[in-house]
Amino acid sequence: MKHYRMVIDANKCVGCHACEVACKQEFSAPLGFFRTVTLYLDTGEYPKVKREFLPLMCRQCEDASCVSVCTQEALFRKNGIVHVDESKCNGCGDCVKACSIGAIYLNPLTHIAEKCNLCSHRLEAGMQPACVETCISEALTLVEGDHCIPSNALPFKNDEKDKPHTLHIGANPLMKQKLKAGHPFSPLNYEIENWEAEYHG
Repeated sequence: MKHYRMVIDANKCVGCHACEVACKQEFSAPLGFFRTVTLYLDTGEYPKVKREFLPLMCRQCEDASCVSVCTQEALFRKNGIVHVDESKCNGCGDCVKACSIGAIYLNPLTHIAEKCNLCSHRLEAGMQPACVETCISEALTLVEGDHCIPSNALPFKNDEKDKPHTLHIGANPLMKQKLKAGHPFSPLNYEIENWEAEYHG
């Protein structure tokens, strides 16, 4: 049986958001909802400042809380991936509330839970996930099994109980402040409304 795992190198990410765009296009995600998101964080003090990025999607957790809370058994793990069985989902939203990073949302049109499944349909056809294929900096890597995983690849946790199967390299733990447990990825993570005020002091 195949066993897939995503390794994300935040040090390589340039914040282009191509992964988000490719993902939305692949799944026709509704306006304002994301299966994949790129967080940003400004660190340091002038003149030594840096903008850090963190690509993030469902971490395909082992003992995933979304799976355990689903009373309809609509979520399940297979090949290292947490899947949603759309025929069983009743749109209750319990899985959304259970996710500590907000990687699940309810489609407002279908009322069915949606999340990253590593583009399983593409994997079955021998292709890479849309985000991996479009990443210009090779920050996203899909591996089969647990071999060839860099020693500095670590789980990115927003809760101590999390058991992420996806691993990150160079993820700044302060990125957690951009996330809200139990709430889907926000389209407002770039906080554009604050930029003008900051610019004008």
